[in-house]
Amino acid sequence: MSDSNLITSKQIESIGGQTRRFKSGLLHTIDLGASGRIINDQWLQNLRGQAKLVELNLQGTAITDQALEVLSTLTSLETLDLSATAVTDKALETLGTMHHLIVLSLTGSKVTQEKVRELRASMINTRIIHVE
Repeated sequence: MSDSNLITSKQIESIGGQTRRFKSGLLHTIDLGASGRIINDQWLQNLRGQAKLVELNLQGTAITDQALEVLSTLTSLETLDLSATAVTDKALETLGTMHHLIVLSLTGSKVTQEKVRELRASMINTRIIHVE
């Protein structure tokens, strides 16, 4: 995907999100927590091709396990906040392959403590935050 097809800071800010960019103009951080329920699995397709994205906050958005298809392609992602989303234990299968993550927040999501323990065992270099 060419840079001209990527979603821009201006487009994200128009729906209530916030961004930080690298000097090159590519997005470093996207915070969609304030955008709330308008961010769903279909909207996340807009993030395809964000090869340099390091931080993504999806807290309180309407995403589900299906969103992990797109999120798993973001291989530069180090911080991912899925707190207060409808993500379930099923999503942990895909999250478990995302060994590039340094911080993963799952507080208030629909994942179980048992599955989080299993995920922690397989992702020893990732800080997983989960408070029921």
